[in-house]
Amino acid sequence: MRITGGTLGGRRLTVCAGVRPTQDKVRQAIFSALGDAIAGVRVLDLFAGTGALGLEAYSRGAASVVWVEQHPRTAATLSAAVKALCPEAGRVVNADALAYLKRAAGQGAYELVLADPPYDRDGERAWLEKTLPLLEAGSIVTPRGVLVFEMSAAEQPVAREGWELIWDRTYGDSRVCMFKRVTGDQWPVTVGGILNEDDGDISGDV
Repeated sequence: MRITGGTLGGRRLTVCAGVRPTQDKVRQAIFSALGDAIAGVRVLDLFAGTGALGLEAYSRGAASVVWVEQHPRTAATLSAAVKALCPEAGRVVNADALAYLKRAAGQGAYELVLADPPYDRDGERAWLEKTLPLLEAGSIVTPRGVLVFEMSAAEQPVAREGWELIWDRTYGDSRVCMFKRVTGDQWPVTVGGILNEDDGDISGDV
């Protein structure tokens, strides 16, 4: 498994046992869709695992990243990777993602939130339904900020007032949805970013 683009492109990452990282081709599609809009943003990577999504974001121009990972061994492996690849990028927090969102309220806002929780094929964990209100309550996402949420292909994104589904793609067993906060001022984007309507070059099902 490797970082697919940017200044750290080609660098390989360690995958701990029991971790399901976002596939290289899926990360490529996500960041192709985001385009130049990634430059200079603050990123929160929830359920971080290998940290590949946050590392990819930093490699492609994000200003900083906070990675949140619950399992101590996985968090330690991720911390070592960040220290080796980009120690200036940010920090790794060893915590449950939802518990972190509750205590992080009011401590700063992010233009981009990445979340790749364990797949919820039986519908009992309701990760997205729990994450969206916590992001709202703590003002953790900036107005017009973006949430990238990965789920299994069998799951369905929920509709919630204040969030607009702007991108929805399926790749094999994985589905990736992007939601935009639809209140307040728009965060800066450039031509080719996901907030532009023309993303026809991004593939769908593969």
